[in-house]
Amino acid sequence: MAEVPNFSVSGFEHTASNPKTLQSAHAQMPSLQALNLSACVGARYDSATNKICFTVPIYGDACITAPRSIPLDAGLKACIQTCGSLIPTGVKVTIYLNDNAVWNGVVFGSC
Repeated sequence: MAEVPNFSVSGFEHTASNPKTLQSAHAQMPSLQALNLSACVGARYDSATNKICFTVPIYGDACITAPRSIPLDAGLKACIQTCGSLIPTGVKVTIYLNDNAVWNGVVFGSC
């Protein structure tokens, strides 16, 4: 599975593979708020449980076991992206530690 890009570095331009398709779909369904969710959110490390936790907008809280030792002053963020087309089937996440990817996987559903 490919990493979710660090959107704070790359921006969101590459996430829409065909913007005209998304615009025409939105025109046919005017009450539709979003087809895809892409975001980077802050993450926190709990040294007592060795878990990295973050909140996925709309889906809620998620935690993963830290893949390595995490310094308490480290910069952690989770970049998330929904999978599927019109109806999301899951949420994939890449955890960044000081802007370096350290974990990649699916936290809700399937991708």
